Amino acid sequence: MQRIKSKLKRPKYKFWLAFTSAAALLLVEVVPRTSVHATKTAAATRLPTESQIRDAVVRGAQSYLNLPYKFGGASPTGFDCSGLVLYLYNQHGFTMPHGVIYMRPTLKLTRNPKKGDVIFFLNDNNIAGHVGIYIDEERFIHAPKEGAVIRYEKLKHPYWKKRFVEIRSVI
Repeated sequence: MQRIKSKLKRPKYKFWLAFTSAAALLLVEVVPRTSVHATKTAAATRLPTESQIRDAVVRGAQSYLNLPYKFGGASPTGFDCSGLVLYLYNQHGFTMPHGVIYMRPTLKLTRNPKKGDVIFFLNDNNIAGHVGIYIDEERFIHAPKEGAVIRYEKLKHPYWKKRFVEIRSVI
């Protein structure tokens, strides 16, 4: 014990003794008062389910019905087809590129489409260059073209049936 006391009197050990004492004091006094530690608060916010996100995307698309198409648009001031999809999913924390040809490979191909999935169509150049939001077996919502407004379309209409490519899922 005497040997330990004599070592603690050396300058090198005095520094470490002071340092560890200060660190212990910091841990005891300061750290528990910071927001790093959990505190009892109101119930934590629950993350939305897949179904809730899909419903919200469709409701969002429906809220923009009759909004004029805007080339390159991806905001409530106006949308093009991929901008509408991009904006609606960005509202729920999903990111994807703007532009159908860039968006398509980032989404998962699905054989069992669900509400809110992204439906792809051939454009006039015969490439998958148009998208919409899948609603059900009969309808989808899209921003069609310059001079038109965001609207519902019937999947069984010959124009869309002939141009249908695939349905992909964001979630």
